[in-house]
Parts: sequence; structure tokens; C-alpha cells
Amino acid sequence: MNNLTDIKEIWHEVVKKLGEEIGAEAIDLWIRPIKPLFVEGDTLKLEVPDSIIYNTVQQRYEEKITSLLAQLTGQELKLNYSMSLAPTEPLPQQKSSPVTIALPANYFSFNPNYIFETFIGGSSNRFAFASAEGVAKNPGQTNPFFIYSAPGLGKTHLLHAIAHGILKNNPAARILYTASENFVNEYIDAVRGGATEQFRNKYRKLDCLLLDDIQFLVNKERSEEEFFYTFNSLFESKKQIVITSDRPPRELALMQRLISRFLSGVVADIKIPDFETRVAILRQKRDQHRYEIPDDIITFIAEHVKKSIRELEGCLITVGNFCSNMRIQPSIDAVREIIKEHSSDPDNEEKRITIEIIKTVVAEKYNIEMKDFNSKKRSENISFPRQVAMYLAVTLTEMSQTEIGEAFSRDHSTVIYSKDKIGQLVQNDPYFNETLNQMISKIKSVSNFV
Repeated sequence: MNNLTDIKEIWHEVVKKLGEEIGAEAIDLWIRPIKPLFVEGDTLKLEVPDSIIYNTVQQRYEEKITSLLAQLTGQELKLNYSMSLAPTEPLPQQKSSPVTIALPANYFSFNPNYIFETFIGGSSNRFAFASAEGVAKNPGQTNPFFIYSAPGLGKTHLLHAIAHGILKNNPAARILYTASENFVNEYIDAVRGGATEQFRNKYRKLDCLLLDDIQFLVNKERSEEEFFYTFNSLFESKKQIVITSDRPPRELALMQRLISRFLSGVVADIKIPDFETRVAILRQKRDQHRYEIPDDIITFIAEHVKKSIRELEGCLITVGNFCSNMRIQPSIDAVREIIKEHSSDPDNEEKRITIEIIKTVVAEKYNIEMKDFNSKKRSENISFPRQVAMYLAVTLTEMSQTEIGEAFSRDHSTVIYSKDKIGQLVQNDPYFNETLNQMISKIKSVSNFV
């Protein structure tokens, strides 16, 4: 079959042959929700319902699918995916003249799974989550809102949740979610095509701009300059701006006037989720995917996969599909083997971090002596660094609170007080939070050489 005009018939054959290889259950779960759209040149366009199916198909089945397509059509076809998110209202179009700058498919549409109700809150993301809810309820009041974290911890989820929240109260709101890399590419195309005015009209007439991964603007001077003026235009019009990054504002190599504007709003970070939050996330995803995975397996995954929510979900999907396809009940031994590529190294950096390393970094930061940590002095210039060190010990080591107290010549109640006090400061003071993150980075760096 080498006729590309009937792509539905070709796709039916692909699904049939793929099912012989991966089984009916995997086909029903991952492949049948996909809709073939059209072939353009050497590319087959597919419509997928959500990012979970997209990620799974791309990682596990794309090679098999392209191989089957080559057998059936005699042509090497690449796959291109789009989300099945139709606009909530028709986009205005001028029939008499073509639109120079095309609006993206998600101009008015957002991932339906990324809402506040499906976001699992915990100590690692409480401030970011509460701030995001506030932005959605009163757009333009908290402006700009800057979220930063390592990849895979929920920044994009919050961006889409904010969009859903704003649209719930104002369905006519003009909201755009885009990655900064896309912003750069659009701007380059606009400059080349002489369409900069259309580009500016598109971005500066929004009610809310959700810009993901702003670190991609670094070293792109003209795009950065254009974003600066876009930011000012929206800000002065009291329109909402939400930005995400993989690092705090001061660590971005962007123009200082842009950094100062980020810092004039609310800055919130998302940390690696604690054990309880990881368990809650896994249970939610298990129910969402309808996997028959018992709680002891959920607990095992949560104990061994710590760095990323994406990895957590990926491990759960892998375990769920493996057990379903192999028709076996999940066991600890089987799951240990399945997720071994994602499991934290037992000799990882957190376990190499010691109280002495923490004390050394904190003492250097606050200009105190090592002996001050165990002294009876209660002056603020001594007690505050001591509390910071105790908080870091609780966060970065696996020592008990009693052991930490003994390391500072204090009892465990003092450790609890320090943990709560500094934890509250972390949530409410973005400047202190940035200082703390710098110390954590240094502690981890030092621990790698011990």
C-alpha cells in the first residue's frame, strides 16, 4: 500500500500490525486515541489528546510506527504531533487579506488536565500554588508573577491552571501561553517578513501573557529588547504577566532593567516535592490512568524517584503498562528493575551532605565562627544563622531532628522551631529564598568533592 491519499486506511493497518507486536491493551491505551490528520511532504501529522499520550508514543512507539509506515507506503515518513485543543471561540480572520503572523493553535486553548484541582500541593510548592490561585482570581493585581524551579516540577501546570482560572471568570479574556523559544522564533520570522507591527499587536493586546522558560531569551539581544517593550506595554496597561524560569531572576543573564521588573512583582520557587507529596501525586495519577497498582508499590516508587514530577509519572506509566502488557501483578522486585534508570543513587549528593559542610557554608555566608553554632549565645547575628543551618540540615540530610539538635547542642524542639521559622521565611520572602538557594547550591557543590 503506497497510496498516501487514504491515510486513514494506512493508519488502520499500522494500528493493526502494531497491535500484534505490543498487545491490544497498549493499543487501546496509547494508540487508538490518536487521529491521523494528513500527509504533507515526508511528514504525517497526528492529533493526540494530551501530553501524556504524546510523550509515551514518542518515546516508546514512534520508531515502530515509522517502520510500519515505511513498509506500507514505501516512503520514509516522519511524525509530527499536535494537541487536540480546539479554540473556544473562532479567531478573527480577514478574508480579503492573508494573516502574516499566524496565531498558534493554543491561542485560546489550554491543556484541560492542567487545572488547580489536579495540582498536588505540598510544602515544596505551597507559596507558588497560592500565588497562582491569587493571580487567576485577580489578574493584574500581582504583576508580574515569576515562578522558578528545576524542570519537571509543575511550572507549566500552574501556567495553564492560571489561564483556566482567568477564563472561568472572564471567558472573553485574551490569553496566550507560549515558550520564550517560540517568542524568539516568531519575532525573527516577523522581522524577516516585515511583519513586526502585527507581531507587536498580537502580544501587546493580550489580557494575560504566560511565558514559559524565559532563560531561552539569554544571549538573544534583539528578542530580549522586544520582550522588554512588550512587558512594559502589558504592565502599564495593568495586564497580567506570568513568567517561568529554571533559575531565580538574579541568576538570569538578562538586562538589569528587565531583572528589576521581575523582582518588582511576586517571585516564587517550586522545590523538589517531599515524600508525602510524591505519594499523593502518584496516587492521583494511578487513579487517572486506572492502573491496578497497590499502595506499597506507590510508596516504593515515591521513595526512589525524587527529582521530578515528570519522572514520577513516567515511572508510574511504565510500571502500569509493563504489568498490564505482561499480565503480572506488580512486585517490589519487578518494579525495582523497571525503574532502575530513574532511581536515585543511594550515594547521591543529599546523602553525602554533612552537618559540617552545612555549618561551613552558613558560617561563611553570615560571617560567624564554627564554634558559634554550638555556643549559648542568643544574639540575632548568631541565632539566625544557627536556625538557617538547622533548617538546611533537616532539608538536606536524613538525620533525625534529635540528631540534628545534638549536633548544635540543642534539643529537638529547637530544631522544630527553626525548621518552622525558616520555612515560613522561605515562603514569604523571595530575596531570602534566593539567598538560601545559593547556599544550597554551594553545599551540594562542596559535598561532591568530599
